[in-house]
Amino acid sequence: MLAVTESLYLQGVGQELSANWPWVLAAALLAVLTIGVLWLVLSRWVEKFLRWLDSILPGDFSSLHQPISRTMVLMASGVVLLFTGLSISASLGLDTSGVTSEIKEWGLDSGQWLLARLARILLVIGVAFVLLRLVGKAMPTLVHSYLGRRAGEAVEQSEIEKRSKTLEGVILKTFTTLLLVVVVLMVLSELGVGIGPVLAGAGVVGIAVGFGAQNLIRDVLAGVFVLLEDQYRVGDVVRVAGVSGMVEDFNLRRTVLRDLELVAHSVPNGEIRVASNMTKEKSRANIDIEVAYKEDLDRVIAILNRIGEDMYNDPALRPHMSEPLKVQGVDAFRDSGITIKVLGETKPSQQWTVMGEFRLRVKRVFDQEGIEFPFPHRTIYWGKGSETVIRQTDHALRKEQSGPGPESDSISPSEEGLKGS
Repeated sequence: MLAVTESLYLQGVGQELSANWPWVLAAALLAVLTIGVLWLVLSRWVEKFLRWLDSILPGDFSSLHQPISRTMVLMASGVVLLFTGLSISASLGLDTSGVTSEIKEWGLDSGQWLLARLARILLVIGVAFVLLRLVGKAMPTLVHSYLGRRAGEAVEQSEIEKRSKTLEGVILKTFTTLLLVVVVLMVLSELGVGIGPVLAGAGVVGIAVGFGAQNLIRDVLAGVFVLLEDQYRVGDVVRVAGVSGMVEDFNLRRTVLRDLELVAHSVPNGEIRVASNMTKEKSRANIDIEVAYKEDLDRVIAILNRIGEDMYNDPALRPHMSEPLKVQGVDAFRDSGITIKVLGETKPSQQWTVMGEFRLRVKRVFDQEGIEFPFPHRTIYWGKGSETVIRQTDHALRKEQSGPGPESDSISPSEEGLKGS
């Protein structure tokens, strides 16, 4: 009996399929087309929105963009397949009233629940977004004007800009993080989730994490003191924890340095014991010029001072220099020459530009004036009979210069040296 019933049921489904196959085919094609559009269009829109959201939030969440967009597209595709299946089943004469009523009831309940809270949730998110944008717009002006009033006229504008940029980044990231936490808690409260247990649990977890994350707390405290004491800013060239480079990024936990090879070094702030800032407020060109012992030092010093004055009077270099480069005196007697110390104050971060130009001009002027740069000198002792070696060498050179002549019985310098040894 059961087999007969199933056969009749399948026969009826087959008849319905034969009668309504255009509609079934159209519904299936429409579902495939809709899902294809979702994967091509919706995924891009979601990733674009997530990139925008990531740009205004602290941290880098780019690795989550693709998984989140795929999950949302899969959910949307599942909804399309569900409704397509229900529509095809209904066209084939299958009873879908129970499933449809359940979906309607769930949708109505969910809609009423969301509508009762959606307005407040959107209001919270909207206020937070507007507040974040306003703070982002106003913060640079407020920080720059505050630092400008405190610094006075003696501080270079570039120094104010660097400190302003550093403070803006740290303040905005901290404010954004706190605002995000508040928004999440308020949204959870609107959705009916009790935030009391959440806060209590977060407090317990925070205490547990605090014991295991002492290095993180140390890094944050060290970062706070770096800001308060203005030890360095974004754009400064510093040496910290044995690493030298330009400060590319800074937050309360770590400092990112970029060296001359463009290698990025991430240094935890807690590891910094001594911070050497080579470009804070002012810098100095420190150059050693070495000349041969035979040169007239008074003449060399006068030439070096003249080069420093010419550079200071050059309109292209004047903005980089605070004073002309001057000779400070004889610094040392080296193996091959005499070292002369040249010093001069420059604008912050410009000492390398000034020193490079000074060395270039010194080379040109010394070549024109015939001043010799020292090079290693070495005296070779041939051993016993070295005087005979020198005489024989001189005789051979004179003979070579005078042209071919009678053969000589003189031995070569190398043979004399070997005999002497």
